[in-house]
Amino acid sequence: MTQFEDRIRRMAREAMAEIGRDESEIDDIVEPPGADYCVISFTDPEIKPIEVSKPLGAGESQEQDELRRALQYRFGT
Repeated sequence: MTQFEDRIRRMAREAMAEIGRDESEIDDIVEPPGADYCVISFTDPEIKPIEVSKPLGAGESQEQDELRRALQYRFGT
């Protein structure tokens, strides 16, 4: 597991709690070999995966905000 993948896992769990969702709805978070992004997949096959790009100098709080917005959009909350 890469540092980026580990950070996205942690931030995704936190963001799910912030939007009132159970983190167990996340099936997996993977950074494909050689990729510059992570893919968050969900246990519900109706919910499409989210790709999270590696930041280009963004701070962690900005990354967290973007991840939270992406999850809110995906879950319609």
